[in-house]
Amino acid sequence: MMKKVCLSALAFILAAVLLAFPASALSYLSEDFESAYPGDDPLGLDTLYGYFEWLNATPDSACDIISDNGRMVMRLSGYSDLRTIDYIPAEYALLIDIKIPKASDMINVFVRGEMPGAMQKKNPRNFDITQVFNYYEWDWYAENGGKGGSGVGGSGISMSFRDGKIAFCVKKYAPDSLTVASDVYKVDYPEGVAVGDYVNVRVTDDAKKICFYLNGTLTAYFELSEEKTSYPSDGTNVEYFKSVTVYGADGTELGRTEDTRLHYKGSQIAFATRSDTAYVDGLKIYYGDGAIQAAESGEVPEETKDTETEAGTVAPETADTESSAAETSGGEETTGAVKENGGKSKKLKIVLIAAAADAVMIAAMAVLIPKKKK
Repeated sequence: MMKKVCLSALAFILAAVLLAFPASALSYLSEDFESAYPGDDPLGLDTLYGYFEWLNATPDSACDIISDNGRMVMRLSGYSDLRTIDYIPAEYALLIDIKIPKASDMINVFVRGEMPGAMQKKNPRNFDITQVFNYYEWDWYAENGGKGGSGVGGSGISMSFRDGKIAFCVKKYAPDSLTVASDVYKVDYPEGVAVGDYVNVRVTDDAKKICFYLNGTLTAYFELSEEKTSYPSDGTNVEYFKSVTVYGADGTELGRTEDTRLHYKGSQIAFATRSDTAYVDGLKIYYGDGAIQAAESGEVPEETKDTETEAGTVAPETADTESSAAETSGGEETTGAVKENGGKSKKLKIVLIAAAADAVMIAAMAVLIPKKKK
């Protein structure tokens, strides 16, 4: 088990107010990995340090820097789950250049996810282990009697590159099985997009509408309901969007998912591989007021992560979300405990800001206090 670090009351307040993604001011983080060297830890880079964490389930999983035909890229392989430490509570845009070597439903980009670990379910079909729905995990829906297929992850919208189609998977609540199920919507590959090439994926999200673009071409979009819901059987009181309607690029309605597991108050972003490999050549996240417009125009906000003043670090409570086993897509048990950041200790970077009025701090805390990791 990982050690739990207790924060003092003052440190907790500072962390809650100042953690990664502010809710209003336009800012962004950007990393192209060109300054890194093969074998480097991507999460040790200044631009990503304190913003992402990596979980893995097998010793041969990797999150590292390699050279891909002379270009420095981040590699994710094995059972890997790279995700933002906090939710993004405001408007944001994600831009990622990613290469999928082969068509696979085991390599996914997630948005609007719920931080894994709060909800856990006993899994009768996998030796009665306590199931934690990390983004690389199998949801075991069909295996436990669910009326539909199984998939990876426990929350959010995921995108994967499959044979001949781009697949969008919307995670949802189900009353049967382990209560985690999926609706899958498929669209054609945009012209010029191919498996084996680096593809620019841009996702925009203003909490009303989520759009996915591939190489600049709108591929699908999702309209979120204003209504929210939670599921008593989860035992977490986490709120999700009640429903989402899915459209193709031409506006054709592809379907509607009720009782979603799309986080209502913010978005956790994740990149996950499940016994597979993906390569990332560039990563940007714009967040705050005007983030979507800035991402579309290529604007660089004046205040970026690189210009923030570091005022020391505070160790977060580490996630005690170890699963006694990780599962394969075929339902077989694999061994290996979950390790946070590959077993390397990471501390959250805390940014020094000027003193603000109590009302402002209270408002910020209401939005930004993250779910404490179990």
